[in-house]
Amino acid sequence: MVFAKEDVDYSLYLVTDSGMLPEGTTLCSQVEAGLQNGVTLVQIREKETDTKLFIEEALEVKELCSKYNVPLIINDRIDVAMAIKADGVHVGQDDMPIPMVRDLVGPDMIIGWSVGKVSEVEQLAKWGPHLVDYIGIGTLFPTQTKKNAKKVPMGPQGAIEILDALEASNATWCRTVGIGGLHPDNIQRVLYQCTSTNGNRSLDGISLVSDIMASTDAAGSTRILRALIDNDIFKFGNDLKVGNNATPDVNAIHSVIEQVSQNRPLVQHVTNKVHQNFGANVTLALGSSPIMSEIESEVGELCRIPNATLLLNTGSVAPIEMVKSAVHAYNEAQRPIVFDPVGYSATTTRKSLNDSLLSYGQFSCIKGNSSEILGLSGLNSGSMRGVDADTSLNDASLLAQATKIVAFKFKTIAVCTGEVDYICDGTFGGAFQISKATDGASVDSLIVYTVQNGNIPIMGDITASGCSLGSTIASLIGGLSPEGSVFDAVVSAVLLYKSAGKNASLSCEGSGSFNVQLIDNLYQLFHENEPSKWSATVQKL
Repeated sequence: MVFAKEDVDYSLYLVTDSGMLPEGTTLCSQVEAGLQNGVTLVQIREKETDTKLFIEEALEVKELCSKYNVPLIINDRIDVAMAIKADGVHVGQDDMPIPMVRDLVGPDMIIGWSVGKVSEVEQLAKWGPHLVDYIGIGTLFPTQTKKNAKKVPMGPQGAIEILDALEASNATWCRTVGIGGLHPDNIQRVLYQCTSTNGNRSLDGISLVSDIMASTDAAGSTRILRALIDNDIFKFGNDLKVGNNATPDVNAIHSVIEQVSQNRPLVQHVTNKVHQNFGANVTLALGSSPIMSEIESEVGELCRIPNATLLLNTGSVAPIEMVKSAVHAYNEAQRPIVFDPVGYSATTTRKSLNDSLLSYGQFSCIKGNSSEILGLSGLNSGSMRGVDADTSLNDASLLAQATKIVAFKFKTIAVCTGEVDYICDGTFGGAFQISKATDGASVDSLIVYTVQNGNIPIMGDITASGCSLGSTIASLIGGLSPEGSVFDAVVSAVLLYKSAGKNASLSCEGSGSFNVQLIDNLYQLFHENEPSKWSATVQKL
């Protein structure tokens, strides 16, 4: 054994597949291009290759790995790994049991294990530190490299459960790599989101196949991958400020409104039909330009309009591929998305849909009522009356904790709405670290802010009042200049909306006039831009 196990670098883990080699390349030429440009670990996985040829290829790759001082892992074939004196072996759940593998290969060889369940983590913890050295966590996303995939993609949230299980089991020796469907468009998001709840553990690396093995420029592709891993800031929206520990003051709120007025953002609404007209009028009242578009072919153009923002509301669902295209386009353009998971826990269908979208993209803000936020946090099933919140769920400490969990889990600014609104920033400025997670900054270390303005019961007597807070948040986030603070914009939006709602409730004669008065008051408060006169208040909890 050449490599001390504690010194192995798992950050860019190449798995081979000779079945996808471009014309004019060889297995060794692609591997060497990767090794020259930042691959830190190589696994030979050749499912369709005869033993003799497998050994010949493995010996050639071993020579290359030795040249670049990188460990070589053999997939499944323990006999081949032992015969060529490879540095390690990787096995799956259906392969030889881990204790037998260790008995065969001895104490020094690296052993990797494919893991997709918490129970499997609990098993490796019972075995102790001398059996499994690292685990491949996945499958994260759908992949074409496994022809008979047996695992349902778990997404980043499934990986977080595995990381939490490792922490709970105190399996500190076990390293981790994310596997399955990892490509340049999702690698940084995975590294950013996949952190244990206590902030102590994140992925030690990512494992991939096609982006190097199938590339006509494997060297260039590897450099791109290496840069994504080494650049420790994931940009997915406006400039995200680190450490929003100060309550936004009047000057900060005034600045947000001023920026929106100057920049007049475009807010693309992918929203429920009941909300469309009201949401458009709210957006216009806030000096912004609404577009109600569910056309997949135009999202790529819309997201690149200056100050474009996406409001994604799942009250009634546009074609799922259109929604995914919109999320991908706005993430790629580094423009903000506000996500409103309407009725998250109301039905199995809604939960499945919302979970799928949460795994697919990164959101600048997630806004929901108490039942939705409780459901997202996992603290409570969040029982709902259709898509309305269960109003009995009003325990302040429970709702504050749920908001923290959602903010940390999805690395977003979470807003839990109700008579009291709870806001928490879990973005960490878009920063991520291989292996180090958030350096121990945990869910419990996050700060929650409350926005209050007394009870406004009539707000629940009109349709789309909750949805239109989403339009308000999207307008204010979208209108920020590059130096603007997303957190300040979210807090400003909630204060503005609640102040307008209170004013409207005091002057209306019923739900019909309240509808009109709410839009009028939003318009007046926004254009006057005198937040010192707003009736809603914000404070640190």
